Amino acid sequence: GGLQKPTSGQVNIEGQPIEGLSSKDRDTLRLNKIAFILQSYNLLPYLTVKEQFVLVDKVKNKGNLDSSSLDSLLKKLGIEELQEKYPGELSGGQNQRAAIARALYTDPSIILADEPTASLDSDNVKEVGSLFKSLAKEQHKSIVVVTHDLRLVDFADKIYEILDGRMKLKE
Repeated sequence: GGLQKPTSGQVNIEGQPIEGLSSKDRDTLRLNKIAFILQSYNLLPYLTVKEQFVLVDKVKNKGNLDSSSLDSLLKKLGIEELQEKYPGELSGGQNQRAAIARALYTDPSIILADEPTASLDSDNVKEVGSLFKSLAKEQHKSIVVVTHDLRLVDFADKIYEILDGRMKLKE
């Protein structure tokens, strides 16, 4: 995600090596191209679900989803009726789905997700897995999910396993 420079090798985004970018340029790259979905939600507790998106518009005012696309996303994630609620009024799964919606609202080309389904029941895991798969296939987004959740296996094109500090393609 450009937060750190690689210790070896090279990371290219849209053909450009990120280790050569200035800190400011990496910040701009993250703002415009990369979304992070974290296990800890990172929703602001004093903003309603709806206000989370208003805040994103203040930080990144171009290229975000239009209101119709946002409504469709919220409906797909089953949280359209929660827009006036604060994070403290939501369950863990509802908070996670709101965080996923907020990350996808910026219409990123790269989605980096860390345990995005840890607090979701199986039906919602299927919904999120299907959403990620359709974003990858239909909208050509790159999605990297780091997880222990084997319920997501059916939605992945490739699965890498990290064991004892080594990463390998699982066959």
